[in-house]
Amino acid sequence: MRYTQKDICKAFDIKRDTLRHYEQLGILAPEIGEENGYRYYDDWQINLLWEVKRYQSMGFSLTEIKQMLQEDSLSTFNERMSQKLDDLGAELRYNTLRLECLLHYEHMLQGIEEHLGAYRIEQTPTIRFIARREVHDLIFDEDLQEAGSFANTHHALSIPCAYFPDILQEQYYWGFAFRASCYEELGGPHTGSLLFEGGRALVTCVDADERWNFGNRLFEAMVSEARTRGETPAGPLYGHLLSRVHDQNRSFHRYIEAVLPLC
Repeated sequence: MRYTQKDICKAFDIKRDTLRHYEQLGILAPEIGEENGYRYYDDWQINLLWEVKRYQSMGFSLTEIKQMLQEDSLSTFNERMSQKLDDLGAELRYNTLRLECLLHYEHMLQGIEEHLGAYRIEQTPTIRFIARREVHDLIFDEDLQEAGSFANTHHALSIPCAYFPDILQEQYYWGFAFRASCYEELGGPHTGSLLFEGGRALVTCVDADERWNFGNRLFEAMVSEARTRGETPAGPLYGHLLSRVHDQNRSFHRYIEAVLPLC
């Protein structure tokens, strides 16, 4: 039986241009009427079209599909399917990591109002930090190039972070923090990144409410609070930028979760 383009478009819910594209790629070869120039599709072309849609749903490109339909041996076809399975598994794992990061970020956001200005001691995870700016200036350091490239590729798995090597100095670094377990799994470079060991830490939320209102004065109270509690700082102070927002009065706010590791 023969079917027109109109029949096929209606049955498969696809556009005429799509059928023409398949034809131009050499995947479909409809019969072209000599008198009217109409394209007619027989049962064999319909079978091919079914296969095209099936393989597209698996994530194969049209170039790959053409090879699968016209060139692949059984062994090549099996190898191609095995590779696609591996690729989809890796993609699934990556999306799982993204979901875990998003859930953690959501949890941090929900605690802003509750923890703003209040202090708590909790266990924090080990993180990897990649510096991209010193105070406000971008860092163009060859040692950071590979780590910076990693951060740019995996933004979805990081959170903006500020790091203070010395709370007594007006020097800090902006960059990106990754959970160390995630960073290691993805093969992130150790050169150009700093490891902040997890463990007990004093944690609070602070509000840098003005555009340029950022510096160690936002965090000085944390050191004082730690000493009041009889605690000893054990590592560099850092802060995760949680959000940049405006309130009903259109006042600007940057909410930061500050972390001071303790012995």
